[in-house]
Amino acid sequence: MTLIKNFSNKIEEIFLQTQQPKKIAVAVSGGSDSLALTLLLSVFCKKNNIELFALTIDHKMRQGSSQEALSLRKTLKKKKISHQILEIDSTNIPKTNIEAKLREARYELLYEFCVKNEIGFLFLGHQLEDVAENFLIRLFRGSGLDGLSTIAEVSDFKKIKLVRPLLDFEKDELKKFLKSKKVEWFEDETNLDEKFLRNKIRNFFATFEDKNLIQERIKNAADEIAITRDLFNDSMLCEAKKIMEFGKAGFFLLDLEKFRKTASKIALKILALVAMEVARKNYKPRLKELKLFYEYLLENKKIKPRNFYGCKAQQYDAKRVIIECQKEEQNFYFRTVLGKIFGK
Repeated sequence: MTLIKNFSNKIEEIFLQTQQPKKIAVAVSGGSDSLALTLLLSVFCKKNNIELFALTIDHKMRQGSSQEALSLRKTLKKKKISHQILEIDSTNIPKTNIEAKLREARYELLYEFCVKNEIGFLFLGHQLEDVAENFLIRLFRGSGLDGLSTIAEVSDFKKIKLVRPLLDFEKDELKKFLKSKKVEWFEDETNLDEKFLRNKIRNFFATFEDKNLIQERIKNAADEIAITRDLFNDSMLCEAKKIMEFGKAGFFLLDLEKFRKTASKIALKILALVAMEVARKNYKPRLKELKLFYEYLLENKKIKPRNFYGCKAQQYDAKRVIIECQKEEQNFYFRTVLGKIFGK
């Protein structure tokens, strides 16, 4: 019962920042993390008169995924939890960069359901082990402050909020909770395949008797890095406000003279965020391409039309460059911290 109490306290803490909603959704794959989260949320929602929607994405990329989704529905029905299965259109299944594109497709389906049903909070089952694994993966890949910072407990995704309340909870604790409720979960067979870096790291952690303590220490380090990142972002936002303007049609005007005087680290971050906003992308451009674009803006007195990361940059007037989307876009919204100064 300690887990239920600690979880309830965590949710109450999260909702202190906003009015308690009437409806929430949770993404549940059938794995131990998301399934435990769903059951814990069910207890909280029943106590607080909140309608809970459990959402499962059937990606059809693995044999048996549809059967697992139907089996999960039966499990949740016994617990009197509303369950929806959302299917990814087979024509939209990617052939390259499959993992990243499928993740985007999943989030879009979940988002569309939430918007359609006027749900402002989508809960996700990331837990302590995920934080530690992500940290090492990004460390190996040479990530900076953003990549090494801990996963946000609450973050904005378009018009809704993503909530990850289990970041301080251990996976073993969640499995123990499911066993106490006599609820079975699915183990993804690909979790055993060591051609994936995440699985190598997971198996590496398993060799330590005190793996949970190690994972907790890694999360503490990631939390500290996040504080440093936020301080850097505050400085970056102050500079961004000085050197550029935002057009309500979804473009940015960049004062070239001021931009060229800005410290390179800050200028690169501003440029990356602008590109993400304008092109409606969730991830930053690759550093190599970003630096080439940055150098082009520094070295040329007059900026001829140039495409970059789904954006188009060109001279706007004697002092400013306009950065706009290559395609016509509507319903502009902020995906990044730039929303703090230009509004959401």
